[in-house]
Amino acid sequence: APAWSPVGRYLALTLSISCSPNIYLMEIATRTISRLTNASSIDTEPCWMPDGISLLFTSDRSGGTHIYEVSANGGRPSRITFEGNYNAAPDISPDGRFLSLVHNNGNGFRIAVMDMQNRTMRIITKGSLDEGPSYAPNGSMIIYASAEQVHGVLAAVSVDGRVKQKLRLTEGD
Repeated sequence: APAWSPVGRYLALTLSISCSPNIYLMEIATRTISRLTNASSIDTEPCWMPDGISLLFTSDRSGGTHIYEVSANGGRPSRITFEGNYNAAPDISPDGRFLSLVHNNGNGFRIAVMDMQNRTMRIITKGSLDEGPSYAPNGSMIIYASAEQVHGVLAAVSVDGRVKQKLRLTEGD
């Protein structure tokens, strides 16, 4: 789950070099790799904050799966999510105001949005297997993968959860 830094100078990636998967940065020009996290847990799915100063990532270091933030210079990660027993696949809105993620509180995997200022979370989809949220460039919609009967589909939802749409494709799953 690699992620380009906002100015394209670095690539954040998950590597299992000498132990469990951790978050690393690769400087593109020099191919130099530096380690950002150092845990025996699984750290994965890095996502850059729009200012490039820090990254969000998924980790099971607390016993459950949650979202953490770490400085692009390294240091001690801080936990961002506390609701539910599973929060993963972070994607931040272009303005940095909202975090979209896959959330499970025992009722299936759904897309949720967290306000980064007051840390309130709102579930915005109703599927049982919704995953892979990604913001539109204007920050108003989130596209995600879902399931409809036995097929995989793409769907979109507005950040406030009011507008929902399945994308109808004639081929593929």
